Amino acid sequence: MKPEFTCYLRMGYPFRIMNGRGYSRPLPLFLVAVILFSGMTALALIPSRVVTYYTVSSMGISIGKVKTSQHITEEGGVQTVHFETRAAINASFLWSGYHQDTMERGTLRNGTLVHYSRSGLENSTAVDIEGKLDATSFHFYIHEENGTTRLVSIPRSSFVHTTMECPEARLDFSTHSRVTLPILDVEKMMVVKREYHLLENTYYTIGGKKVPCRMVEFSDKNKKSKRWINWDGTTVLMYRQDGNGGSGSYSVKADSVAHE
Repeated sequence: MKPEFTCYLRMGYPFRIMNGRGYSRPLPLFLVAVILFSGMTALALIPSRVVTYYTVSSMGISIGKVKTSQHITEEGGVQTVHFETRAAINASFLWSGYHQDTMERGTLRNGTLVHYSRSGLENSTAVDIEGKLDATSFHFYIHEENGTTRLVSIPRSSFVHTTMECPEARLDFSTHSRVTLPILDVEKMMVVKREYHLLENTYYTIGGKKVPCRMVEFSDKNKKSKRWINWDGTTVLMYRQDGNGGSGSYSVKADSVAHE
């Protein structure tokens, strides 16, 4: 299992909103696609790189660190968000273990994920995946260790958002506390029906400061998580995520946010 963490710090943007109508064992596999980490309005360019540091734990034991960063460029008059997540997880328990050293990158253009990649090692297995959006589909190219490449193509018409776009940060829960959407899970490379449930509007303390956020629970056939997340009109920031994926549980908590 893998904590979805690719929705980390990211700039806000307008996207289509559709209304609709337990944790004990380690360890989640890291998506990371936790944290991090969903397009864009007319935003001023951010000259610095915004970096968020997280601690990952399972059963109350610290098992790794995650660093996410994002910056914005303007290419041909189009504002583009570039982001990346570096995860280093090393967990060993009597009954199981999990090890991960991966880098995940993505590019959002006009509010749409247009490029994605994940590479590194997961439990000593090499991972090398690249994803690209064209006019009709999102294509995943899985580069195998034997030199071959597999292709997985997902029709653009089959999903509303990707997991990288964190729609839960801006979903309209004013008429329904539960919203279900077809979401492209970039980690699983498949479309899932994901239900989002607004639990409450609350606060999260980071660096001694209380910041407003919404607590949203989301679930699909592969995972269930609870996320503390906020959109302030320009920026989406995930402060914490607790969840499981069937074989283990995890907690990811933000330690600090910095401009580098």
